Parts: sequence; structure tokens; C-alpha cells
Amino acid sequence: MFTHWACFDCRKSFAKDESDVPRKCPECAKAMTDMGAYFEPPRRLNKKRWEVMKVLADYGYWFNTKDSKIYIQNRILQAKNPRVADVIERIELEKQRKINAE
Repeated sequence: MFTHWACFDCRKSFAKDESDVPRKCPECAKAMTDMGAYFEPPRRLNKKRWEVMKVLADYGYWFNTKDSKIYIQNRILQAKNPRVADVIERIELEKQRKINAE
């Protein structure tokens, strides 16, 4: 099965086979992040959206399943073009909910 590997420095995504071995970007040779099969990369010029995707990756949110994609869109992003600060705030709130639920 293929997955989308994202390079946040080049703002590019490549569909490749799943692998436990980290892949390097063919453009800049930096490590790429496996964002999952359901990742829809933003347009290359949309820097703000790429920043949001990097925040998601940094906090461990990936688009591996259809359910994870729906969860991220409905609970974390909540808008078509959310601000980075709002996304971070919602991620922190989700962390608190999980801690309180335990």
C-alpha cells in the first residue's frame, strides 16, 4: 500500500510505499514524514496550510485511516483554513480531554 511522504522544507509530498525506514526528500535530501495514505497535501505555494500540516505531524497526527482524517478535520482543524495558533490550542485541549478521561 502507498502512503504520502511529506517534506515540509520543500512543501512537497510524494506517494511511496509504506516503509519503516525514513525516506529522504529527492529535492533537499532532508528526512520526510509519513503523513498517511489519506493525506491531501496542500498546494506548494500555500505556506500557511503547510505550517498547519507540520504542526499536526509534530504532535503525532497522521492521516493513516479514513477515521483519522475525519477526526483531524472535525476536532483539530475545524475550518478550511485554520490559524496555526488555533490548531495548537485545539491539540492541547484534546490532550487535556484524554488526560481527564483516564
